[in-house]
Amino acid sequence: MGGATGAAVGAGVAKNNRALGAIIGGAAGAAGGYVIGKKTGHIDDKDNNNTSSTTTAPGGAVVTGETADLNHDGFVTLDEIVKLDKEGVSDDEMIRRIQATGLTFDLNDEQRKYLSDHGVSSSVIERLPTVNRTYSTTVSPSGTAVISK
Repeated sequence: MGGATGAAVGAGVAKNNRALGAIIGGAAGAAGGYVIGKKTGHIDDKDNNNTSSTTTAPGGAVVTGETADLNHDGFVTLDEIVKLDKEGVSDDEMIRRIQATGLTFDLNDEQRKYLSDHGVSSSVIERLPTVNRTYSTTVSPSGTAVISK
């Protein structure tokens, strides 16, 4: 915003060479905006740190929360699943909380290893890819079972 404002003012003030005035004004405005942002940025960071942690739930939400989305950002991270496990949430309760989010998971080998290495049970790891997915089995005319989502 500082750059745009500076460019507009610079173009308006410099009557002989509006382009040069816009460039100089834009640079000065951008520099001023940077300095102001740098001085007030810690205020924004402080506000964001109160609600956006992926591993710590506010006010004990791990034990009493309704879903696995501990920081209420609309996503469930692997760290949030590990946090549920570390807080002693049972496998069935963990799956129920993940179901409550409506999210689905496609885990690659590295993600499976991460969960396993952090103590999440193999039961939860194996069940994650099927959570919130519906499958139906029909028999084709050839007699082969067809699974569809």
